Amino acid sequence: MSDAGIISGYAIRWSDSANIGGLFFERFDPSAFDAFLAASPDVVALWSHQDDRPLGRVSNRTLRVKADTTGLRYTLFPDPTSPLGQEAIASVRSGLVHQVSIGFWPDEENWSWADEETPLRVITKAELRELSLVTWPAYQDTSANYVAPVAADRASLQVPKSVAARRAEMEMKFRSIPVTNHQAAKRRIEAAQRKRRLK
Repeated sequence: MSDAGIISGYAIRWSDSANIGGLFFERFDPSAFDAFLAASPDVVALWSHQDDRPLGRVSNRTLRVKADTTGLRYTLFPDPTSPLGQEAIASVRSGLVHQVSIGFWPDEENWSWADEETPLRVITKAELRELSLVTWPAYQDTSANYVAPVAADRASLQVPKSVAARRAEMEMKFRSIPVTNHQAAKRRIEAAQRKRRLK
């Protein structure tokens, strides 16, 4: 579908800090979500933290979340046949919305000082509840990028080519006939059948 697409980016970058209401700074330790994600939790993707506007979730394979050396990376596959999915894809593709925010529960944290006047909270262990496409995130270095579907994604769903299909495809390419693999194989089989009938 022309409206299909993928949204991906970072929900958190380990190097980023957030100013929480002017009261303190907050950041995440790179291992903060490791234990939680190891349990394969059913994290959801929402539109602006609204439970009644879901965009994807881990359990139905429309959301993937993984921690890497840069941060908490996600890949979202909105449904292009639903109005909400279309809105999300269009908003991110146009650049109208290009950041995300997360809903989480802190389990362990360390406090120190960011400077002489401002406390710093470092979250060392947390549970990720959801991530949302938003206009104004607390963490400014988040991202939501539109990625168009690629041929490789569609090809991965196809049945592996047989030797006969590959040979037929090569022959068709040699004759400059632009046909797909199954068409080439079908023509080769039909030609072989006709040849046997003539004998």
